[in-house]
Amino acid sequence: MKHSIVSVCLLASLVFGVTSVAPISVSKSYAAEEEKKPRRVKRAQTMRPAIYKKLDAIRQLADEKKYDEALDYAKKLENIRRNSYETAMSWNMVAYVEFNRENYPAAVQAYKRVLATKNLPESLEQTTLYSVAKLHLIQEDYKKAISALNEWFEVVGKPGPEAYILRAQMNYQLENFNQALPDVKKAISIVQQQGKQPRESWLLVERAVYYQNKDFKSMERTLKDLIALYPKPQYWIQLGAVYNELGHPDKELSVIETAYEQGLLDKEMHVVSFAQAMLSQEIPYKAAQALIKGIKSGLVEENGKNLSLLGDALMIAKEYDEAITVMTQAANETQAGKDFYKLAQIHTERQEWKKALGNINQALMDESFKKQDEGLILQGLIQFNLNDLDGAQRSFTQAQAFDDVVKSATQWLAYIESEKKRRDYMAAGI
Repeated sequence: MKHSIVSVCLLASLVFGVTSVAPISVSKSYAAEEEKKPRRVKRAQTMRPAIYKKLDAIRQLADEKKYDEALDYAKKLENIRRNSYETAMSWNMVAYVEFNRENYPAAVQAYKRVLATKNLPESLEQTTLYSVAKLHLIQEDYKKAISALNEWFEVVGKPGPEAYILRAQMNYQLENFNQALPDVKKAISIVQQQGKQPRESWLLVERAVYYQNKDFKSMERTLKDLIALYPKPQYWIQLGAVYNELGHPDKELSVIETAYEQGLLDKEMHVVSFAQAMLSQEIPYKAAQALIKGIKSGLVEENGKNLSLLGDALMIAKEYDEAITVMTQAANETQAGKDFYKLAQIHTERQEWKKALGNINQALMDESFKKQDEGLILQGLIQFNLNDLDGAQRSFTQAQAFDDVVKSATQWLAYIESEKKRRDYMAAGI
């Protein structure tokens, strides 16, 4: 299907932002596959003041970016007898140091030591698994990230919406789109039940999944939600593109026009796309006015490409005087055969044959001009009207080499031949 506005394929360039993860308080190795066993109530352990002070000293060194000193201090703790909770918190602090100096693999290894600690409180196990998942996500190791997060889902009582979105992002990156969708919808459902609105980034994940699944009908609904909650110009443009995919050009134009009237089209590409959409729906005058307004305001650059589009709109709207001025400027800037050809068409419409001939000759000199066949037909027509029958005959003869216009060229040649005979006859009678 021909797209008259910014392609929906732009959606495919969607990049997910990764939430930064700082180690959470200081959880059995997530890499090991063990049979599930009934959970036993774990006796709560406490941290002695002396150990707390040492861990706090390590934290302060890390905050001062003295990472080597902090790790050396942490290593000395291994010589001190500690209970399991203190041991877990010590490894958690190592993870904190490694994270802050952006040594993520080492931070993951430290978290593994936390998870391997016996009698680990469930809350600490949960937060650590979640941190491991996000660290793998930062490193773009999505398989390990989702493995850790899936284990977290198994041990947590009531996952929050952010966790569902996080897993959806991971599945999206792994191209498991059908697995990503239920998590996105679950997250949105949770916040809606709480009387809140879903975050913009969540709706963007949902939109991206629908795009990958080519589910444009559902994508329409998501974009309407984005427009209602986060009315940005690109969402109006994308909704118009969706309507184009669904075969509703009238709705496409209506959406883009609404955004234009509200002053939401604040980028050149948006205004140009709006003008193109109106031209496709045969509303050339309004397309021209939108471009003129954009150029005057400085939003649309006054370059050859945009001037050529404006010239098209003015020509179709039969605003020939303005069209000639604009198209002449466009042709002088681009030196493109297609623009000289358009000028020749306008002058032909006004029966300004000499000007028309100059421009069509210029167009046919451009080897990149893709309408050589139509150009030759127009050249022959102009020459005929300038009473240059021999020139017209040469143009139409060249045009016969093109399949699309051979019939028209042959008819013209026959007509010219009969016209020559008629003139010779009349001349002889005189």
